[in-house]
Amino acid sequence: MSKALDDLLTKLPLWLGQFTRTLTHPSQVLTEQLSADTAASASTDAKPVQDGVGFLILSFAVAAGVAIAFPVASMAPLATVQADGALAQSALVLRHLFVFLGAAALVHGASKLLGNRQAFAGFFGAVARFGGVTLVLLALAGALTNVGMADPIAARNWQQLRQVAVQMGEGAKTVLCQADAKTGQLPPGTAIDGLTPTRLAEAQALYLDTATRPLVVIASALESLCLLALTVWLGWVWWRYLRTSGLTPGRAVAASAVGAVGLGAGQLLLVLIDSGQMASQLMRSCS
Repeated sequence: MSKALDDLLTKLPLWLGQFTRTLTHPSQVLTEQLSADTAASASTDAKPVQDGVGFLILSFAVAAGVAIAFPVASMAPLATVQADGALAQSALVLRHLFVFLGAAALVHGASKLLGNRQAFAGFFGAVARFGGVTLVLLALAGALTNVGMADPIAARNWQQLRQVAVQMGEGAKTVLCQADAKTGQLPPGTAIDGLTPTRLAEAQALYLDTATRPLVVIASALESLCLLALTVWLGWVWWRYLRTSGLTPGRAVAASAVGAVGLGAGQLLLVLIDSGQMASQLMRSCS
């Protein structure tokens, strides 16, 4: 463990330099990564795939560290209750990693249909470099939501919301377990303990009061601004990649459109998978 930590600390300055350069000079980094396959064939010392994997792994470690040190103060109480703990926080970063890699594969496949002939090594090097930066930026953007918890009233309300979420969540599980396995219908007169109209109105008022606190609004705005900037940055990198790959503007737009359709379908599939997983967990709790 100590040796692994020493290796991490030794590579951290080099990683930080690569991270900063990728963030501030994306066009140069993209050009270098796309020409990595040529460099690899000309020199035995050039290892674009291995270097990309190394950068991505170190980026994951940094992003997981940020997520553990600054847990996301999400305004979704049930999700936050389930996301407690260092393991769950790092698992969220791992999910972001797989989602990004899947999205990159989808949009690259769309560009292949429209005539992109870039080699794998250069493409993977670019994905690893920009994907690593994206992981860290997503973790930092999530950490900004903690600004809202600097308001003591918002922090107190947040704890109350967590308690209400736990109580209602357990009650809802108990009721759903009573549903008929064939029809999905609940027995007549079924009610969730503690889930009265008055309790729901109080929880809703508490949520709205918390969400409209000045610091919470500022934190949400900061996170949204960072995510918007990240989206624009990645969009520009993607456009530069298509143009550098030799696609005409028309084909680049068509490839982006096909990729967007693929991303939409992938997002829908991901939602269905999550829903199925939640239902499976509920059925296990009922048995």
